[in-house]
Amino acid sequence: MSFIDTCTEMLVSAIKNGSVYKQYCAALEAVNEVPGLKEKVDELRSLNYRVQNQEEGSRLYDAIDDLERSTEELCKIYEVNQFLEAELALCRQLQGITTAIHRGIKLDIPDLS
Repeated sequence: MSFIDTCTEMLVSAIKNGSVYKQYCAALEAVNEVPGLKEKVDELRSLNYRVQNQEEGSRLYDAIDDLERSTEELCKIYEVNQFLEAELALCRQLQGITTAIHRGIKLDIPDLS
């Protein structure tokens, strides 16, 4: 096993043992305990993905309205709100790790923000 593989395994282990990932797993488990709730959350996440990758146009506005309505409705459910917040925190943590790696190795990627 290479040094990079070893370090990658250590990073994965550190993430899994961290509070952000543990909170995500607990929130996912809570969503899975309510029958049919995970499917609704996945539909919302799928809709969010489609909206983010849809071409400009009048249908985009309708899709955004649908997304906002669905998000508002589902986020009234405590377990859903906790899960989406935990998922966002985990995604931000992973983005931070990726950004640190890119900066550390001086990968030539323009700032897109």
